[in-house]
This record gives sequence, C-alpha cells and structure tokens, in this order.
Amino acid sequence: MARPLLRGDRLLAARKAAGMTPEDLALALDLSGPRRIRVWEAGLEHPRPRFVPRLAAVLGVGPFHLLDVDPDDPPLAALRVAAGLATNEVSAPGLSVMTYVRLEDGRPGADPPARVITAIAQVFGVDVARVEAAIRRSRSDHAALTSSSG
Repeated sequence: MARPLLRGDRLLAARKAAGMTPEDLALALDLSGPRRIRVWEAGLEHPRPRFVPRLAAVLGVGPFHLLDVDPDDPPLAALRVAAGLATNEVSAPGLSVMTYVRLEDGRPGADPPARVITAIAQVFGVDVARVEAAIRRSRSDHAALTSSSG
C-alpha cells in the first residue's frame, strides 16, 4: 500500500494559521533554508516520516491533519508516519519489521497475536484499539485495491 502522504495544501494553511513564514518553519525544524518547505507545500516532494510529527508540533496541529487520510479511521501506515517512523524503524521484542510490513500492507491472513498488536501500540505511542482498527482499515484498503485491479 502507498504511504500516506503529507498534503501540501494543509501544510500551507497550517503554517499561515500559525502566522509563520516558510523561513520561520524551516528555522524551527533546523532546515538549511525554506526551499524544502516550499517544495512540500507545493506537493512536489513529501517529507520523510520523521518530519511529520515535528511539523505538526511546531504548527499546533495533529499529525493526521497534515496527511491524506481520514483522521478518525487511519490505516496502519498513517499511524507509523504520524509517529515519525520509517518502515524499517518499526521493530520491538516480538515484532519483526517483516511482520509489521505485512500488516501495514493489509495482506490477508490470521489476526496478529496480541503481543504483536501491543508491541506496535507501544512503538507508535497509541492504544491497542487504535492499532486493531488501523489493521482492519489497512486490510480493507488492500482488499479494495486488489479487487479493483483484478
């Protein structure tokens, strides 16, 4: 599944609502200049996941507000991006990166064991119910994508 992307229009609106210039935001994020901010706002590039929670915190919005997902029903990938993590950074005791990737992709299969869901919740800093719902959404998105392409 595709990674949830930052919406440039929402970033621009949040920056303006916060009364910040691209220069101000770049400075707050320790970037070398405002070019990257402008490129993100134009939708020409998307920031690495590590920038999403930092952008949200500086602008006083939630990370989901900046992403192209339903904040009330995000897929697992959106929880990861909102936590500022790349896929290869999602691991914990009892949770391999490959197990996580299969879940994020929404591949059908048996429900993951409670220990795996708990580990993901701890890595992302969210509750178990949020992870369970995100796995269901990821599987639903995967099923919709595969049925429409076949």
